[in-house]
Amino acid sequence: MRTVFARSQMLCGLAVLMVALAARADGGDDDSNIDNLGESDGAQWRLSPGSGPSDDRGGDWGDKGRWFTAWSNSISVRLKTSSAAPNYAPDVTNSTVRVLVRPTIAGSALRIKLENTLGKSPVVFSAAFVGQAGAGAAIAPGTNLPLSFQGQPGITLLPGEGAYSDPLPFPVNPFQRLAVSLNVVSAKEVSAHSLGLATTYISPGPVGSSESGAGFTPVNQDAGTFPIYWVAAVDVKSGTAAGTIVTFGDSITDGRCSTRDPVTGAIYPDQYNRWTDLLAARLQALYGKRAPAIANEGIAGNRVAAAIGPTNYPGTGPAALDRLDNDVLSRAGLRWVVFFEGTNDIFGGSDAATLIAALQQVIDRVHAKGVPIIGSPVIPRGKTTSAPGWSPAMEAVRLQVNHWIRTQANFDGMIEFPALLQGPIDAASASETIWRDYSCFDNTHPNKTGYQAMGSYVDLGLFKIEQDW
Repeated sequence: MRTVFARSQMLCGLAVLMVALAARADGGDDDSNIDNLGESDGAQWRLSPGSGPSDDRGGDWGDKGRWFTAWSNSISVRLKTSSAAPNYAPDVTNSTVRVLVRPTIAGSALRIKLENTLGKSPVVFSAAFVGQAGAGAAIAPGTNLPLSFQGQPGITLLPGEGAYSDPLPFPVNPFQRLAVSLNVVSAKEVSAHSLGLATTYISPGPVGSSESGAGFTPVNQDAGTFPIYWVAAVDVKSGTAAGTIVTFGDSITDGRCSTRDPVTGAIYPDQYNRWTDLLAARLQALYGKRAPAIANEGIAGNRVAAAIGPTNYPGTGPAALDRLDNDVLSRAGLRWVVFFEGTNDIFGGSDAATLIAALQQVIDRVHAKGVPIIGSPVIPRGKTTSAPGWSPAMEAVRLQVNHWIRTQANFDGMIEFPALLQGPIDAASASETIWRDYSCFDNTHPNKTGYQAMGSYVDLGLFKIEQDW
């Protein structure tokens, strides 16, 4: 276990990083109230032929660069448009939805991917726009440009479909937020990413072309998750970026508790405090324009394999094995995968052999694409109170799986998040806990400080940058 001194060194390193960035000039989670679709609706988790770009590793250098997925999130839930449900979307028909995204690299052009992957009915967009985000829902003057889809201003997405916009010349800077505005003609439900932790806005009428934030209000925050509607990826064309890193996981990659105030319990949007956010900042500070992009494909509550039979936790969203092709292997410029998942399978009753077999399938499918995959053992989840949720039997499975990950799994690299986060053993559950200074109130997730420590802990040498690739 890491000492307090070692943890202090890590936080000092974080402070040094923030100074460096400022000086740089070149600028099992409970989502059960949401109508999420898993294995039972797996048939809809298949994009129609031709719905994505033709290049799965960035395409030709061609016109001054390749494509890289510079921002992403996995569609994880179907939100019903009913104010009577605990988690819902407002009535989006004849409205404009404005979504905030934050690319991680610079580039000269972009394209936006929209998905209706979990919808059971079509969604019709009459127009879409992208501009530099201003304050609130406003857009920086003179930057809001129309998108097109195969030359048309709008698009209809059938259930299960996704589509990219046509490439648009557009100057993109790392970590400069963009606003994607969607004029919605009709939609009975919303395919969304539940734990978006970013404000999504809505306004009556087709006003996506407007740069004003007047008339826009935040959509329902869904108990502090701040969902993101329909926008699944932003690809950026760059002539210098070294590739795309896809971080593939559950709520700890998705960032639950990363913006929670430890005193008041309030959860804030637009903070960008996931461990992946800090990793992206470190890569930019080190490599500048050569830095790889980060595409976050975490889903809070996600399992590696879909639950079979009765379980105390079926998971949220399509299982990792079911969404691997769409959310990971199809990302533009893919060069590395960081895979960090398994706790929700254990919490849901999976035995070690079943989970290990599922993890191996992910490794094999990523390797079959010629892509290296970096892993992490499952972090501690023992409770420090008498609250139920993690048993000695679950801890035994975690230890078996972690032993396999460390000694037999053919990962191409390892991030020892458990060694960073582990605290004392809880006697009631006979389980390791998260160290108290890094633990959120639920003893399952890191807190703000814990996520910052995780982002600072990742060895950047895992992502070796050659001159050409």
